[in-house]
Amino acid sequence: MLYLSVGEKVRLIEETAAAAKGRVRVIAGVWALTPKEIALLGRAAKAAGADAVFLPPPIYYPADDEVVYRHYAAVREASDLPVFAYNIPAYAANVISIECVARLVEEGIIAGIKDSTGQAEQMKTLLERFSDRIAVEAASDSFAREARTLGAHGFISALANIWPAAFARLWSGDESPQPAVDAVRAAVKRAGGIPALKYLLEKQGFAFGNSRLPFSALDDTRRSTLEAAFDAASTLRF
Repeated sequence: MLYLSVGEKVRLIEETAAAAKGRVRVIAGVWALTPKEIALLGRAAKAAGADAVFLPPPIYYPADDEVVYRHYAAVREASDLPVFAYNIPAYAANVISIECVARLVEEGIIAGIKDSTGQAEQMKTLLERFSDRIAVEAASDSFAREARTLGAHGFISALANIWPAAFARLWSGDESPQPAVDAVRAAVKRAGGIPALKYLLEKQGFAFGNSRLPFSALDDTRRSTLEAAFDAASTLRF
């Protein structure tokens, strides 16, 4: 979503909410670089019928706890919808610290958090301190089995777009899909992330076209390597 225009983001939210038709909850990503754009996306999410909004902390430049707190406080003030924080330090370059989460929870600013660190101790701390007040969602595909065991309320996954039934099985307690999920996740990372995910979706019958800059289409070598990993996990094709 980072590289979409504001108009494209609005359309994505609208199309997703329309497709859901109230059958499932929709948490709309309102990731943007300016408070004005975030507020616009929050209003669009409300108008489209989304149930909540969701975004990481400020990205790129260093942000201390006070900056992160004010970022989410501004989002909550601008939106009529519950706000979910997204802790992904590997990409945002800023951490939502446990102390900052505590302040955000105490003041009723966030309704939940997605933690993408894939760290068991981090997830344990979040659950021990906040699970009775906010939704604590885990992420990082290789962490699904462990997150469920630890008691996370849910799991948000990129590969679940490719294998939703596999992740449903993982979350129901069947741990057998995890090794194959790990193998395909590693292949996706090696092949380039977003273009690899789009290619696997295309193989499932969902053609979304080529990736735009800064991404590039997969070359023959990366496609064949990715296909080999995907085919090796053929027993998980539901």
